[in-house]
Amino acid sequence: MSGFVHWRYLGSELAYRWRRTLLLVGGVALAATLVALLDILGRGFADVATVPFRNLGADLIVQRGTLDQAVPKAMGIMLPYSAQPITPDEMARLGKEPGVSRAEGFVLLWNFGAGRFYSISGITLDPKLPALGPGRVRDWLIKGRLPTPGRNEVLVERHYGAFFRLDPGSGVEFGNQTFTVVGVVDIKQGSQIAASNFYLDIDRARTLGSLPPDTVNQAFLKVADMAATEKVKRHIAGWLPRASVASPGTMLQLFGGVSQAIGRFGPLAVGICALVALALSGALVLGVVTERRRDLALLSVLGWRQKQVRRQITVEMIVQGFLAGFIALALIALGLKGIGQIPITLPASLPGENPVDFANSGFHAASSMVLLPAVATMWDWILPPIGAAIACGAWGWIWSRAATARGLWTAIKSP
Repeated sequence: MSGFVHWRYLGSELAYRWRRTLLLVGGVALAATLVALLDILGRGFADVATVPFRNLGADLIVQRGTLDQAVPKAMGIMLPYSAQPITPDEMARLGKEPGVSRAEGFVLLWNFGAGRFYSISGITLDPKLPALGPGRVRDWLIKGRLPTPGRNEVLVERHYGAFFRLDPGSGVEFGNQTFTVVGVVDIKQGSQIAASNFYLDIDRARTLGSLPPDTVNQAFLKVADMAATEKVKRHIAGWLPRASVASPGTMLQLFGGVSQAIGRFGPLAVGICALVALALSGALVLGVVTERRRDLALLSVLGWRQKQVRRQITVEMIVQGFLAGFIALALIALGLKGIGQIPITLPASLPGENPVDFANSGFHAASSMVLLPAVATMWDWILPPIGAAIACGAWGWIWSRAATARGLWTAIKSP
């Protein structure tokens, strides 16, 4: 025998044992497809959890809770149980938190009126300041104008305004004061978690909520390095009493059980799936080598050296691995189309955030629906054929050692 490998013999073996070839190629292709799609799914759920924060320009939402969980008997304006005051010193410390690039505070109020429950956000109305969190509504104005600082003027959220027929010029009452609607805002997709029914000047909101100057009860933070988000979250929770810090990880917890498991444990699941795929490819290659043990022994009798036989088997397994990898690419492309049609419901608010949660009637904020982002990277297209070829080739080299060590008579007698 001359040359690195006998290609004619390789081709004839693949065709002669076509059932075994189909079994190996199909099994490895399905395993590689499962690993790739599971990785894409995990990244998709992790990415969709960042949608609300991405549209808000923030990475963390910091609030302070209270131990009081009863629904108030008295009507009127109050601070939410989940958003108690954050002092100016605490807000300043949040802005200087290691890893935080920007921080902005807001005032969130609940109004329990006769037969109607709604939320009010106090925002900074200066258009020259970068918009963050609820302040993004300055850029989402679709009708009218922004309120004038210090005046009883408000913006209304589009769906809420349509439900109660509120347009620029309409009047609403907050705390026995009349406010004029001067504009309508359309909340961007996913930003409903921080949305309110009304928006007004932050100083007017402090007056309504009886808060001291510069006091807030919501802080939106922008983290310089996304990878450090959870670290910053844990550090803030360690020093801010009764802190509730929401992050994309919090969003994952609000998804369904399967979605949450895939999003949170995706890397671990991909690793386990990859090990199972590796074991499956090993079992399939072992089946091929075992079936051909008599042929391999015969090749030795015909003058093939053991190293040549093992090389021939290894190259044959690499070829089948490549075939499996390219079939996997086609299956991945089909899987991407299916994954991209999976609808994901984004929550309308954080748990306990909207006073509507306490009511059985009236306006309820609508949840937004998005399609799961299924994006394949360059490595998703490169790794299946290369990985399958390397795995099958390595198993072929390993298993062929024992098969070629037997003599012809021993191979014939073995079951």
